[in-house]
Amino acid sequence: MQIKIENLTFSYKSKAVLSIHESEFDSGKIYGIVGKNGVGKTTFFKTLTNIITNYSGRISFDEQEVKKNPNLLTKVGIMLDDMELYKSYTGLFNLRYFGGLRGGFDEARALEIAAKLDLTTEQLMGKVSRYSLGMKKKLILLISIMNDAEILIFDEPFRGIDAKSVEWMRSYLLDLKQKGKLILISSHVQEDIESVCDQVYLLAGGDFKASFDLRDTKQLLTYTVVVNEPEKLKTYLTDAGLEPVVTGNNVKFDSTIEDFQKTFRHAVEHGVDFDSIKKESKFADIIKNGEA
Repeated sequence: MQIKIENLTFSYKSKAVLSIHESEFDSGKIYGIVGKNGVGKTTFFKTLTNIITNYSGRISFDEQEVKKNPNLLTKVGIMLDDMELYKSYTGLFNLRYFGGLRGGFDEARALEIAAKLDLTTEQLMGKVSRYSLGMKKKLILLISIMNDAEILIFDEPFRGIDAKSVEWMRSYLLDLKQKGKLILISSHVQEDIESVCDQVYLLAGGDFKASFDLRDTKQLLTYTVVVNEPEKLKTYLTDAGLEPVVTGNNVKFDSTIEDFQKTFRHAVEHGVDFDSIKKESKFADIIKNGEA
């Protein structure tokens, strides 16, 4: 499937929240949506799924406008931090209820996935009001993935759950991508994004201001190295057309992997010793500097 956004605008009272001119998301890929708290990531997800409908513009799934065809949402699984559960009922009731809303519920499949998330049948038979925060988060996650949806939307999916479940979920998402699912994820955790996403979009000022292809071997990476002769390395980098910043023995610069390897070999051949080398994708810098 394909999600297409055209001239999407939304304001909350007098505050403009979204103003996305155009964007497309294709099946078989995992997209990361990053940005500061309050920038509109959750609002964007809500417009995609008709939780918010009083927006202007057009959102379409495979050329069909979602607002006019809400039945398209049976193909969508969504997990939001503020998703409400029926807390006075059991976890299993919630699974059956939300599964039924999408037109079907395979209980055996749901319980199989629950086991992978360390949610036991006994726990699912208990009232949600007695669940820990982590258990509630897992239940919401389970509800979003149990119906084999074509589009999956996750708002901070790994926050609040244990490391074992996070590891399984990351692997599961990569399997779903191979099956042709379209997946959108928001997260403030660099590792979450880098471990699963193909492409990252920076949401700022209501629009996508930048994108990063994490699978592109020619993408610019930010290198931070510690060397014995930083000024000599700076000269080599500058001669190669790069713009290094030297702080003590630390040298920081942006480069493709190929260009770095060439500079590295040249520097080593001329007596520059590298004590440490650290590389990060450009979006990681954005996260660290408070843009996400």
